[in-house]
Amino acid sequence: MTDPQPQPEPSVAEQRAALASTVDALHRKVDVPARAKAGARHELDRIRQQPRGAVAAELVSAFVVAYLAVRQRRRHSH
Repeated sequence: MTDPQPQPEPSVAEQRAALASTVDALHRKVDVPARAKAGARHELDRIRQQPRGAVAAELVSAFVVAYLAVRQRRRHSH
């Protein structure tokens, strides 16, 4: 049996592109505030499509705003 041919090394540009892609993916994964806001927006949109959704959406919006304000205040008090 013969050994398989070694794969050529990727170019520096290809390595940089792959690394940039990985860093971007990690950044999106650890950006919890952005993910939470996106999730809240998604839920609000879903609730607004329901007949009673407008009132519920306002309540959820108020809760999210209050939560973010409390969290921001706690962060600055330390």
